[in-house]
Amino acid sequence: MDKNTFVLLIDEGSSAVDPIRRALADRADQFRLQCVENVPIALARVAGGGVDILLMRIGHGRSEGDLWDEFLKLHAGASRVPIVVICDSADENLAETALQKGAADYLIREAYDVDLVRVLSSIVAKTSHPFESSHAAPSSAKHGRVLAFMGAKGGAGTTTVALNVAAALAQNHSVILAEFHPILGTLTYYCQPHRSSQDLGHLLKKDHGAISAREVEACLWPCKEAPGLQLLFGPRDVKDLPTIGPEDARAVLTVLSALADYVVVDLPVSLSETNRAVIEDSDLLALVVERDLICAQSARQILQAMDHWKAGAVVMGAVIVNRAGLVSPLPMRELEAALSVPIFESIPPAQDLCAAAQNAHIPVVVLDAESLPAISLRDLSKVISGYVPVRRWVEPAAIVEQHPARDSRIKMSPLAAR
Repeated sequence: MDKNTFVLLIDEGSSAVDPIRRALADRADQFRLQCVENVPIALARVAGGGVDILLMRIGHGRSEGDLWDEFLKLHAGASRVPIVVICDSADENLAETALQKGAADYLIREAYDVDLVRVLSSIVAKTSHPFESSHAAPSSAKHGRVLAFMGAKGGAGTTTVALNVAAALAQNHSVILAEFHPILGTLTYYCQPHRSSQDLGHLLKKDHGAISAREVEACLWPCKEAPGLQLLFGPRDVKDLPTIGPEDARAVLTVLSALADYVVVDLPVSLSETNRAVIEDSDLLALVVERDLICAQSARQILQAMDHWKAGAVVMGAVIVNRAGLVSPLPMRELEAALSVPIFESIPPAQDLCAAAQNAHIPVVVLDAESLPAISLRDLSKVISGYVPVRRWVEPAAIVEQHPARDSRIKMSPLAAR
């Protein structure tokens, strides 16, 4: 963080001060805490400047009428300062209502030690690295490149590749990683967002014509380990999983591409009409393939099916992953011949490193930037963001560039200015 973040707590009895101070004890260089008794004093302090985040205790026996009067007064008087409400676990329904009324997030009092720093850091990241203003209509805003990733079969490591490519791109660009899975994806388990964070499911409850940039931005989760990267998680509520239709996907994708330089989309393995809509609206599709015969055959069938789609302007290629040391991996020449598309990159085996990154909730390219897998993933981000083949099929004149540590890959023509 670039500066000491000033946090102002509003609590009549000051009962929350000591637990919060204990939770922030080892973050004194990042957060400075002050407590005031009521909203009028808080507004006077905000008017004096320097307040970055407001914490407001709600619940604990007060009437809802008085509570919401005070909250709305605070929200109106300090409209530029994010408000995080605090409640007991028994009053979590009040916190959900506060989100609807404009709160930035909420905390459960019993979970300060787990959630406090994460929530505050998330708020700081979102305000420190804002995406382009959403007030203009998407059609008049910029349009970032859309890079779609799909596995040739389940379990190929597509989400891991997409996450690390997005994190690598975020070193120099604004990036959104969107998980377009109709059922629970894996990004939530990898990143461990706060439970109040919104996701794609919230957007799908609206008519696709009514999905606004402001509503999409409210669902983006900032990745503090990779500033510049924000995530849109797939639906997480197993009780009411929404259906992602083609028009819904296109509507969300249109808004996302107006908010960032790059939109990286993690797609499930499917030839559904929804996947077709996303791929047709993408600039590039990277098919993630393992070096075994079944995966190669599946990839070939997927590519053949896509030949019948109207996706001629979409660049298609493969990312080869070596998730385990296969006894007899399919030779690269045979794999290239089977796929008949450019090989964007080959990622070396890294089971232990990937497991360590997942346990730490940090992308591989950030956790161990000098490792060979991290270098390969950064190379992949450079290839797919800066180069594009003239056509989908490999041209005879394409130059094969040998890498001393990895298999061959196709060197492609520089991307023309969009």
